[in-house]
Amino acid sequence: MVRFLKKICFKIIWLISTILYRTIGVYLPHTFWPGGIVFSWLRKSMLVGMGCKIGKRCEIEPGVDVGFRPNVVIGDFCQINNNVQIKNAVIGNYVMIAPGCVLLDRLHNFNDTVKPMVLQGESGKKSPIIHDDVWLGQNVIVMPGIEIGEGAIVGAGAVVTKDVKSYSIVGGVPASLIRFRNQPDD
Repeated sequence: MVRFLKKICFKIIWLISTILYRTIGVYLPHTFWPGGIVFSWLRKSMLVGMGCKIGKRCEIEPGVDVGFRPNVVIGDFCQINNNVQIKNAVIGNYVMIAPGCVLLDRLHNFNDTVKPMVLQGESGKKSPIIHDDVWLGQNVIVMPGIEIGEGAIVGAGAVVTKDVKSYSIVGGVPASLIRFRNQPDD
């Protein structure tokens, strides 16, 4: 009986948090506004109620989309900017995600040329993994199952289709190595 009540309470909290986040949380002002840290805290609280795990001192800006059944883990001291889409992902500590980034967890199937793509379903879920101290520039797209190593920088507009090594700087479509952070500029 106790287990059943816990399950019902969890579902009620999830439902209330989802409704509040979708109707109010995504529209609350930015963190840099006067009192903005309160808005970020409210967004984080609603996301935690939806099932996300969020570390301490994170800033979540307006318009972050985590879907309806998120499996999102965000480490400590992260900055998730506006209009970012994260359905399922593991994000380390000290990660900066610029506006407009998309972290994908699945793709549409398209191999059957006889059957319309819309009827072919989706691939299985594969969460991207973003390690500590990573910076994703504006409008970066990270494909399902990709791992971005510690200290990496992904340039604005890049589409990451392969794992990114630690302390590397990548950019382009598809993203390719520009240089490592400890190398001097040319």
